[in-house]
Amino acid sequence: MFKTWQFVLFFLLCLVLALVFNLPIQQVLPHLKLPPNIRLVGVQGTVFGGTAQEIIIDRFPLRAIRYRNLPSCLLLLKACYQIDYEQGTVQLAHDVLSGDTVISDTRVEYPVAELAKQVPNIPVNPVGRLELVIENLSMVQGKPTALNGQLIWRDMGIDNDGDKINIGDYQVNFTGDRQQIEFKLSDLDASLGVAGKGEIKADGQYSVDIKLNVEDGLDPKVKNVLDLFAAKAGYNKYRIEQKGRLPPNLTRQLFK
Repeated sequence: MFKTWQFVLFFLLCLVLALVFNLPIQQVLPHLKLPPNIRLVGVQGTVFGGTAQEIIIDRFPLRAIRYRNLPSCLLLLKACYQIDYEQGTVQLAHDVLSGDTVISDTRVEYPVAELAKQVPNIPVNPVGRLELVIENLSMVQGKPTALNGQLIWRDMGIDNDGDKINIGDYQVNFTGDRQQIEFKLSDLDASLGVAGKGEIKADGQYSVDIKLNVEDGLDPKVKNVLDLFAAKAGYNKYRIEQKGRLPPNLTRQLFK
């Protein structure tokens, strides 16, 4: 038979679990060390599940947030969450002991026109949708130590006074760490063939080498844009080779 102290211990354990499962998230948020460029808006619920109006990263909002805890990580002393939002999903695992964080299976999609508003003095009006896929992002003490994923530009094109020109889908595969980010560019069966590579270093230095192959039926307006940014390398062929240094504020965003 159970002794009295065993009943008391079992009752206390159940009480602690009930309190943890129903702990309001607002009591936990003040103790979270979020980066200064991340802001939470309208968070409601408990530590095991809830909602938020927005998560604002720099000037880019993720809307209609729904989050839930993944209990399978508890035995590993990790806090794991599945986060769904209007533009995509993300899985997050935070090591309670070391403070390290791993972000995986992340997907975010934004209209290019909305993102272009954040970049001044663009000579053309880009259109389409940008889809960011992060397969793995490891962070130690708040700084990225390993990164890999893809950036896909769906329905890439330009808007010429209401006349939208679509030249297809394009992809950038990237890998990186604290020292540099390397990337490769390719087209996804588009009317403008693209193959290239580049790198960005932690001090802001970058290099890009891109080859472009134009199909005969490509809209002449697209060729006019290529004439502004690329050098002629033959019949229906262009090349972009460039080296330089990114602005310090952009470099900090990539490597902080």
